[in-house]
Amino acid sequence: MSQSTVSQRLDVPASMPGGTSYRQLAYLEAYDAVLNAPYAFLAYRETDSNGAWRVRIKSSMTAGGEFDPTAIASNARAACAQGKPWFQWGYSFDPSAGDPRCIQFRVHVADNQPKAIEIFAQMRRADGSADAPVSVTFPWPSA
Repeated sequence: MSQSTVSQRLDVPASMPGGTSYRQLAYLEAYDAVLNAPYAFLAYRETDSNGAWRVRIKSSMTAGGEFDPTAIASNARAACAQGKPWFQWGYSFDPSAGDPRCIQFRVHVADNQPKAIEIFAQMRRADGSADAPVSVTFPWPSA
């Protein structure tokens, strides 16, 4: 069954007329066989009634992340100055000797600017070994 025919496990908050509005940017699911559980990640743009905006990632099984444009722009400049193509932001789960799971929210950069956000997830097979990674990347929203 294709991803487009499966309903999402997370929903974008409802927009309020004259108030905060929300727009989905990406969705990703990754299945962990050891826990017999899907991890769902939903990225969306949240815009206040005054026009201020941010990107949020909501997760079904972990903490998420908030991507404030000012903070992300500053970190994009720093990453580019260090020659890095991306930097992590928000929640992360790094692999260890006993657990190969990896969850990262990556901000891809170029020309001192944020260019895209990637949600990267690698879960476990039933035997505890690393499963194939899955990810979704979406463009950094324009102002």
